[in-house]
Amino acid sequence: MTANARQPIEPKQLFGINFNIRDQAKFNMALQLLRESTGGIPMFAADNLISWNRNLSFLRDDYFSALLSGDESDAVEKSCIWRLYILLYFAEACSHLEGDYVELGCHKGTTAKRVTERVDFATLGKCYWLYDLFGWNPGDEHTHLPGHDNPRMYEDVVDRFADQPAVIVIKGSVPESFSQGFPELIAFAHIDMNHPDPESGALREVLPRLSAGGTIVFDDYGWWGYSAQKRVLDPIAAEHGCSILELPTGQGLLLKR
Repeated sequence: MTANARQPIEPKQLFGINFNIRDQAKFNMALQLLRESTGGIPMFAADNLISWNRNLSFLRDDYFSALLSGDESDAVEKSCIWRLYILLYFAEACSHLEGDYVELGCHKGTTAKRVTERVDFATLGKCYWLYDLFGWNPGDEHTHLPGHDNPRMYEDVVDRFADQPAVIVIKGSVPESFSQGFPELIAFAHIDMNHPDPESGALREVLPRLSAGGTIVFDDYGWWGYSAQKRVLDPIAAEHGCSILELPTGQGLLLKR
């Protein structure tokens, strides 16, 4: 082994948006002290995840570097880059399995767009099914997000994937909207609806159709503010002999054996 091979790789850092901060000034002070106390080694502080002394491999990948440096991604997407890295890793890993892909809670289609950039659905002969309410009304229990203020939210997502016939966009509540179309076999699923009722309903339909070796990524499973989802999802997974792994990013990961 050469001397260069034993040297640490170039340090990378990322500082982005963190959520649920009650006192931003104190948080910034604490983060500055943490940076000083660790002596400038690699650090990640975004999306409510603070770590240091990690390789941060995704920051070295050309695809993710371009997302972080370009204008196409907003500050929130850039801050959630570790979540995206995990999602795309498993989306690509499942491409050889039988079945289609589903995303439950696609919002503006941002994450789905990233998946289509890494998985060639046309070549694979798979479909990518996107489901969402595409709206919010006063009194609705699901989280209100800025995208819901766009009255053409659904139409804009359809237009976004107009050049990709393998992407099927379905409007309506989950799981009731599955009556409009739902794959018989699923290789990969991404569940991100911020509410226990549609997520539990979705999991009951997805798990029996999930191929052996297939993966489900839950976007909110590990977030304490959405812990009601963990309460309802764990028993459903157990019924099928599965368990959900909580990740430091706040995501949950289910691998069907």
